[in-house]
Amino acid sequence: MGGGSSNSQALRLGLWFRYWFGQRLAPYHGTPPHVARRMLQLARVNAADRVVDLGCGDARLLIAAAKHHGAHGYGVELDSDLFQAGVRSVQEEGLAHMITLEQRDAFTVDLSTATVVVLYLTVKGNSKLYPRLVQQLPVGARVVSFCWPFENLEPSSKTKADGIDVFLYEFNKVR
Repeated sequence: MGGGSSNSQALRLGLWFRYWFGQRLAPYHGTPPHVARRMLQLARVNAADRVVDLGCGDARLLIAAAKHHGAHGYGVELDSDLFQAGVRSVQEEGLAHMITLEQRDAFTVDLSTATVVVLYLTVKGNSKLYPRLVQQLPVGARVVSFCWPFENLEPSSKTKADGIDVFLYEFNKVR
């Protein structure tokens, strides 16, 4: 999403509009690369992991997980423009053999094989997803959330990126 162009501004406004009126878990705001690195480090991502990004946007977190940690990734994005941007990014990076993207709703995803879930949603979005995470994630799965915690849930660990909290939840400690 280029800064300043009227098309980019219109896209951002449209994404916010859909969030405000309940069609999205969060408005889109791409995770800065250094924040993505911090999230993946906190979650201790490694080559044995299957990282799932619910609302992957342009797939930057999944690309970082594959390139820097050797992890396989799976991302879903509901917005068609962001989904296409993610597909292009994965192809340009030569990571199509490690990352799968689908244009679909996060509430339809089977999370039973995820070892790490990365989120940059809102408290409201996290709250909506929480029952699915508890129901489907295997014991030992890690969930890392930038900026927004899960209400009434104590994180296993917490750090900061740009002065903003990054929360880690370990699902062997949640149940």
